[in-house]
Amino acid sequence: MLPGSTVVAAFHHLSAVTLLDPEVASIDADVLVLGDDRKATDLVQALAGRIPGCRGVYAGRLRNAGQVEALTANLIAMNKRYKAHASVRITDV
Repeated sequence: MLPGSTVVAAFHHLSAVTLLDPEVASIDADVLVLGDDRKATDLVQALAGRIPGCRGVYAGRLRNAGQVEALTANLIAMNKRYKAHASVRITDV
């Protein structure tokens, strides 16, 4: 639909409530970044790194974004059950 456009998938797992809360000084989470354009994914990773406590982690090609987006439903269910703002942290990277 948008020829020549660059698309990057990211920020699926960060709670909007947490991002908007002025009382939250740091968010202990990784932002999974998916895309086919290395410059674009690097830019989004750097953007994620500007959020205190966050880190952008390259998570693969854009065609894998659906798998990452699906995990969000699980996080929402956990957050409801535990009244929390669970997020993702990738270890050993």
